[in-house]
Amino acid sequence: NGKWYLISPDFSQSVNDDYSRFIKQTGSNSLPMCKGEKEDEYNKRVAQELGLCLMDKKMIFHGGSSSQIEFCDLFTKDNKIYHIKRYSGSSVLSHLFSQGLVSGELFLRDNSFLRKVNDQLDPSYRLSDLSRKPAARDYEIVFGIISTSGKDLELPFFSKITLRNAINRLEAFGYKVSFVKILNQR
Repeated sequence: NGKWYLISPDFSQSVNDDYSRFIKQTGSNSLPMCKGEKEDEYNKRVAQELGLCLMDKKMIFHGGSSSQIEFCDLFTKDNKIYHIKRYSGSSVLSHLFSQGLVSGELFLRDNSFLRKVNDQLDPSYRLSDLSRKPAARDYEIVFGIISTSGKDLELPFFSKITLRNAINRLEAFGYKVSFVKILNQR
């Protein structure tokens, strides 16, 4: 937001190197181009076009009377968990990465949350045995960012740190983590 602080060059370089490596390694996921829609309209169209489970705006009350968590935006039959946001400032992007981390951790570690997620999934996507904890290695968390830029996506430094922390934690749980840039053709 226009304020600069001194960052250790080694730390800064490490974060930027990790970000570059992550983006290059995860280019295999793709989603249809955005046609200028709002995020929720895009998610709805993609779910219909590709036959995915739409979870956008399906809030799960968990952890307290007013605490709400969105498990994901799109869920696939091959266990891809998509979290999608439009490119914006650090707060929006960092929220995206934190959402993926929090919902991914709760999905594995909190049976009550798992049951609530399962209740929200379309019947053909539901987990058959809730007595067994999901195996993280069977799931992929995909962060999708909608952008109008035709260039490689460059995130604010703060968001790169948040993304790196989320990736490290999710991979420690055993998830595969990837990234997809969704071109917005306006």
